[in-house]
Amino acid sequence: MPIVPWLAVLSAIVGAVIGSFVNVLVFRLHNHTRLWGRSRCLHCQTILRPHHLVPILSWVWLRGRCAACHRPIHWQYPAVEFLLAVLFAATVLHHGSALSLSAVTSMIFTWTFFTVLVLLGTFDLRWKLLPIEVMTFSLIVFACWNVLRGGPSVTSMFIGVVVATVFLGGQVVISHGRWMGRGDPLLGMLIGVALGWPLTGYALYFTYVGGGLLMLVLFLAGIVKRGERIPFAPMLGTGAVLALWLGPGLHRILHAWWVG
Repeated sequence: MPIVPWLAVLSAIVGAVIGSFVNVLVFRLHNHTRLWGRSRCLHCQTILRPHHLVPILSWVWLRGRCAACHRPIHWQYPAVEFLLAVLFAATVLHHGSALSLSAVTSMIFTWTFFTVLVLLGTFDLRWKLLPIEVMTFSLIVFACWNVLRGGPSVTSMFIGVVVATVFLGGQVVISHGRWMGRGDPLLGMLIGVALGWPLTGYALYFTYVGGGLLMLVLFLAGIVKRGERIPFAPMLGTGAVLALWLGPGLHRILHAWWVG
């Protein structure tokens, strides 16, 4: 079945809706409140009406302020919704001109993986913390999913987990937690299970090349001070996304160069 433009648009809408749910999860997990119940303004606790909850559009319509107390609505809300909308649509377009059952299964896996990465990255950006329970549960889910769907082999996942754990965990031990938090190696394990080897290696490569350049720019601009710890989960997540999309092609090029 050929991919038509409306399918990418529909995927973007679904991504924005899921992004709205991710925003709810981020705050309720941090505040240890129940995950169900009506959404409220974080400032005045007014229950939000359905037309205040339309992803992205409500924030624009309300001009970024609560309809009741007029306090600013955090930029996180439209940013997360827009990011997942783009990632969902891009995933559909990435799968080429035709869809098959295996392609649909792969897209669902990718959407789920991206949703978890955005949730964890957002959590880390806001509070410089990572929810261990979410990462542990996701790690188990992706491991079982890969085994059932015929994704990366158990050996590939094992190597990915070991490399990510040793590489990231070693930095935590050497720096006594100054370079990165103790939750980052667990996120590395999650990526190792989801992507397997060698994509985990490419994820780490993209993370450190891209993250290093970003840190240099932020340091030169005076936004980041020397010795200040920066949330690392967003960079790991970005590296994982790039590895998933660019890693296979890069690996084929490197393999052909090495063999040739």
